[in-house]
Amino acid sequence: MNIPLNIDWQQILLHVLNFVILFGGLYFLLYKPVKNFMAKREAHYAEMAQKAQSELDSAEKIKADYQEQLKSVEGEISAKRTEAQKELDRSVQQQLSDAHAQADKIVADAQKDAARVHDKMIADAQKELTELAMEATKKLVYKDGDPYDAFLDQAERGEPNA
Repeated sequence: MNIPLNIDWQQILLHVLNFVILFGGLYFLLYKPVKNFMAKREAHYAEMAQKAQSELDSAEKIKADYQEQLKSVEGEISAKRTEAQKELDRSVQQQLSDAHAQADKIVADAQKDAARVHDKMIADAQKELTELAMEATKKLVYKDGDPYDAFLDQAERGEPNA
């Protein structure tokens, strides 16, 4: 057979067959397992991303719920603070009124004590004035002294009455 350019078709067919066998072997031994591995890996990462997204959505929902609860708690805290302030104001007013009542009682008791002391001082002064007036009257009436004292002095000395 006369083959131009020295091309042997049988050699070419064998090379093509070798190439097809090599390509098929490499496809089944390398490409397909790597492709399957990559597909599994991609599915795994997609699943992880989906799981992360669902967890993120869940976390966002929980965050929103907590924010709502926080707002309601802040409202409750504000209401309780207002109520506590009112209770404190009532307590302060009660203590002030109790203190005023106690102060009024103390003042009234002090006034009673002062009046009692005043009355006692006046009574003592009157008693003293009465005693002084009696002494002064005695001295005026008995310029020579007390006749009773003079009689007793004479009796002691043994002198007769005159």
